Amino acid sequence: MSTRAGVFRFLAYAVLVGGVSLVTAEAARRLPAAGMVQIDELIAEIQLVLLFLCAGVFGWVALRDRLRRPLAIAFMAVFGFGLIRESQDFLDRLVTDNFWQASAALLLAVASVYLFRHRARLVAGWQRSWPSAGLAILLAGLILTIFFVPVLFAPDFWRTVLGEGYTRRTVRLLADVATLGTYLLLLVGSLEFLYAWSRLPQTREMDRPRRRRAARKRRR
Repeated sequence: MSTRAGVFRFLAYAVLVGGVSLVTAEAARRLPAAGMVQIDELIAEIQLVLLFLCAGVFGWVALRDRLRRPLAIAFMAVFGFGLIRESQDFLDRLVTDNFWQASAALLLAVASVYLFRHRARLVAGWQRSWPSAGLAILLAGLILTIFFVPVLFAPDFWRTVLGEGYTRRTVRLLADVATLGTYLLLLVGSLEFLYAWSRLPQTREMDRPRRRRAARKRRR
């Protein structure tokens, strides 16, 4: 049964990645060269959906598992930061320039305070969850997003490679496509983490006896 479930999951991931790739490729084929802006907007919208789904997965875990709640909130903060950053153009137009930076800084500050206050449960939740395929895929996706894409798609690198054919819009589109791939990897890792978590004993009430004993001592 477990083997069949594993095959089904990985087939579902393949359909997910293949479907998003086909939609993006078909949009690029149908739109003329002048439609590069529309393709970029389509990719940005897909990226936002993927990040929102990743954050939603860990929001679900945070609501139902007290032990892993700090770990889940840490990932939610990372994906929330990504959502804000990917929405920077919209936020700048809607509110003011650099508003996304203030919003992202506030989010990270609040998350950091919470994680520091609950650092013991953060460590315990990590120890209970690692090693796992979901976390390994998530870490790989984050490494590619944070280090691989910014370095390999830096303007100076592509200015050297393309020479006279270099345009800023083209390089940005290439970077967005690469980022889309890493976000798909992050979603697969999030779903794999959710699947593994759903098969574990629920831990949201694990510390209830300890809290009851502490309350009785205070009453005495």
